[in-house]
Amino acid sequence: MRRAVITGVGVVSPAGNTQEEFFGRLLSGESFIGEIDRFDASRYPSHHAGLVSDPGREEIFSKRLIKKLDRFSHMALSASDAAFKDSAIDLEAENKENIGIAFGNALGGWSFAEEELRDLWTHGIREVSPYQATAWFPAAPQGQVSIFYGLKGFSKTIISDIASSHMAIAYAARAVMMGRADVMLAGGAEAPVSPYALLCCNTSGELSRTGRYRPFCKGRNGYIIGEGAAVLVVEEMGRAVARGARIYAEIKGFGHTSDGMHPIIPDTSGEGMGRAMTMAMREANIAASGIGMAIPSANAGKYADLSEGRAFLKIFGSGVNELPFYSPKPQIGNSLGASGALDTAFACMALNNGETPCLNVDEPEFDFFGGGGKIKLAKDNIIINSIGRGGVNACLVIGKS
Repeated sequence: MRRAVITGVGVVSPAGNTQEEFFGRLLSGESFIGEIDRFDASRYPSHHAGLVSDPGREEIFSKRLIKKLDRFSHMALSASDAAFKDSAIDLEAENKENIGIAFGNALGGWSFAEEELRDLWTHGIREVSPYQATAWFPAAPQGQVSIFYGLKGFSKTIISDIASSHMAIAYAARAVMMGRADVMLAGGAEAPVSPYALLCCNTSGELSRTGRYRPFCKGRNGYIIGEGAAVLVVEEMGRAVARGARIYAEIKGFGHTSDGMHPIIPDTSGEGMGRAMTMAMREANIAASGIGMAIPSANAGKYADLSEGRAFLKIFGSGVNELPFYSPKPQIGNSLGASGALDTAFACMALNNGETPCLNVDEPEFDFFGGGGKIKLAKDNIIINSIGRGGVNACLVIGKS
C-alpha cells in the first residue's frame, strides 16, 4: 500500500486567508465570531457567525468567473490556489489525469440560490441567472476547481453533515494509497451565512442563542455557524520525497462509523465515536499513548459532547488527563461540512510549529477538558474527530512521517 502525505495547505477563514494569519491568530486566542451584518439577522434566535471578510484572490479569478459562483465555490477556488502554490507542484509539467479532487460540504450554495429564487418569484423566469443550475449544488466547488485547473483524475463530492470534509480527506488519501491518483486536492467549503441557510440552521435547534460557543461546558447551548474553506494537497509519499516537497504530515489512519439510533441525536454512550477512533488508530498502527493532541468535533450540543467526551474516556483511560485538547470552532465558528478540513489544516500547522493552544472550558462537563493556555507538542501524532447529525462519526489520525 502506498502512503499519502500532505504537501500543501490553503485556507480561507474568519481568522485570515494565509497560514500565518490562520494559525497565528488562533494561537493568540482571538475570537472571530460576531454579529451577522450582511442582512438583518436580528429576528433569528441565533444571529452570530464566523464571517470571512474576503473570499480572496480576485486578481487570479476573473470577475466574469466570480459572477457565476456562489461564495462557497469562490472560497474553494481560493483555498485550492493557495494549496497548489504552497505545494510547489508545477501543474504544467503534471499529467492531470493523475490529479483528482475530493471535497465535502453540507449545505451547498444558498446565497446564490436565494437571490435567483427571489428574482424568479418577483420578476419571472427570464430574470433568473443561467448559472443558477451550476452555482448552488454541492458538487459545484469540485467542478469549478477541476475546470479552472484542467484536472481530469478521480474526483468525488461528499455530503455527510459536519463529517463531510473529514471523509473527503480520507477518500483522497485512499485514492492515493490505492493508486487511483498521484495527487489529490482534499478539503471542503461552506457558506451558511445567508437568510435561508441561517434559518435552516436555526430551525435545527442546534445553534447557540447567546453568541457564545462553549463546547464541553455544563452550560453549553449549541454551536455558532461559520464560513470558510480549507484545501490540502495530498500526494503519494515517494514522489513527494523525490521532488523535495515539504511534507506537513502523513495521513496515517481513518475510522468511520454510524450510531444507527436516531436521525439527529448521537449515541451518548460514545460507543460509535469510540469505534471510529479505535479504527483510525489501528490503521495508523498507533496506540493511544502515541497521540500528542486531540482536536474534538466540539459541537457544543447536549448529546454530541457527551458522546465525544465518553469516547475519549473509553479510548484513552487515565491517559486522557495528559492529552491536550483544542478546536478552532469556538474562535471561528462551526463551518459544518468544511470544519474537518479546517481542523486538519490547523493540525498541520501545529505539527510543524510544535505548539498548540488548549481549549479553555469553564465549568467542564469532563475534568480533562479545560485549562487554556499554550503547550509544546510532545508527540508527533494528532487525532481529529467530526460528529455529524444522527451519529455519523469520522476520525483521522495524522502525524509526522
